[in-house]
Amino acid sequence: MAGDDVLLAERRGPAAVLTFNRPDKLNAISSTMLAALAARLDEAERDDDVRAVILTGAGDRAFVAGADIGEYAEGDRDAFVRYQRESRRVFTRIDAFPKPVIGAVNGYALGGGFEIALCCDVLIAARAARFGLPEGLLGLSPGGGGTQRLTRAAGPFVAADVLVAARRLSAEDAFRLGLVAEVVEPDDLLDAAAAKADAVARVAPLSAVEMLRLVRAASDLPLEEGLDAEHEALFRLRGTADAGEGIRAFVEKRDPRFTGT
Repeated sequence: MAGDDVLLAERRGPAAVLTFNRPDKLNAISSTMLAALAARLDEAERDDDVRAVILTGAGDRAFVAGADIGEYAEGDRDAFVRYQRESRRVFTRIDAFPKPVIGAVNGYALGGGFEIALCCDVLIAARAARFGLPEGLLGLSPGGGGTQRLTRAAGPFVAADVLVAARRLSAEDAFRLGLVAEVVEPDDLLDAAAAKADAVARVAPLSAVEMLRLVRAASDLPLEEGLDAEHEALFRLRGTADAGEGIRAFVEKRDPRFTGT
């Protein structure tokens, strides 16, 4: 596939590991990288053996340190708009991906890198990770969901600080704010992400799909509508073969054998 060199793909147990691979550019997001990422997500969605996707960055300096500013400088306004719209489309694809997406954040997650992280379902950060939305320092503002997703995830006061004061969050800051699930040593990052993917794989696939959908909708729905949606999901799941198997396995004190049906 064209662009494979800027996005590496490998399997690690039940997870598809996608690595942003422009370490000399701090893994800045190019148009080629966006196209490769969209294609690899399509492949991971079609593969029933893939239970989770892990996103990470090559090297130890950056997850993704933002957009490729070189493309900004070389292109005209129309090219800039096309790039931003494609970024938004691919980021939304990550946000709505039907399988859990785990972000393994090593180093800088700035601008579009933080926006990608905010689209993940679970974040694990190396202790040296740094998060920020510094677009205001370029006379710009975020275009891949940073203002909206950070506000929903951490609240308006934190979002305003990160945006209008260009504050960078440490891994520990992000953990305290509930953005990051775990902070680990850099050498342990991929192992921790793989362990999280193994844990995901033990959950019934249809249950994971329903629960992700409910979590993603929770901030947009009134409580009673959310509770109604929760009941509807539970009642659908109760009629599946996996629910029958899970209940039998619990009674029989054995591990369930889920089939995704």
